[in-house]
Amino acid sequence: MKPAMNPVPLILSAALAACLYLVGLALDMFWLKLLTKPWLVLALAVAVWLHAGTRAGRLIAWGLLAGAAGDVCLALPNAFLPGMIAFAIGHALYVAAFLQWSRAPAPALLLPVGIFAAAGLWLMLPGAGALTLPLVVYVLVIGAMIWRAAACALDAQDDALLRWGPLAGAILFGFSDFLIGIHRFHQALPGAAFPIILCYWAGQALFAATAIRRKA
Repeated sequence: MKPAMNPVPLILSAALAACLYLVGLALDMFWLKLLTKPWLVLALAVAVWLHAGTRAGRLIAWGLLAGAAGDVCLALPNAFLPGMIAFAIGHALYVAAFLQWSRAPAPALLLPVGIFAAAGLWLMLPGAGALTLPLVVYVLVIGAMIWRAAACALDAQDDALLRWGPLAGAILFGFSDFLIGIHRFHQALPGAAFPIILCYWAGQALFAATAIRRKA
């Protein structure tokens, strides 16, 4: 049997990179932010790939990798659209993973998700300009991701992480994206970068932890 990889170096390096990114964010150090921003999510992808061992786990790992690519794009000037595309791909992969965990139709859950998506578009579309169509597509994709994450919570589970992890992660991820959209397309939000990244990391970590915990 192949020996398990020691997770300590991966955890320590991810924690160090996250701390350095927050320092770079506070001091507005472009290169430090660029080099450190994607590492925590990359580390989560590696952990899921090594320890999940299921088809859904592989999809989550690929989704995390797409998120890391989006991190790099959003840290670069004039790469917002490629970043949106990378994150949309990640959300689509999460939808596919969540469908592996629950295929409950859950039509009633579409209403709150639809209200959230409609409110976001109502605020953001007037300032979207050339990004109007990509923004609409992106909001629909993330709405689908939140919907399927919520459907996972309909399945009774003794393990709170397995039942609520996808939904909690999706809400945190959605809130992070909502703040980004409001900041870029509606009104500048001073200091928003910190809650944006912390909610985003927490959401991705919950997806990864759920994928590792699940056995199917």
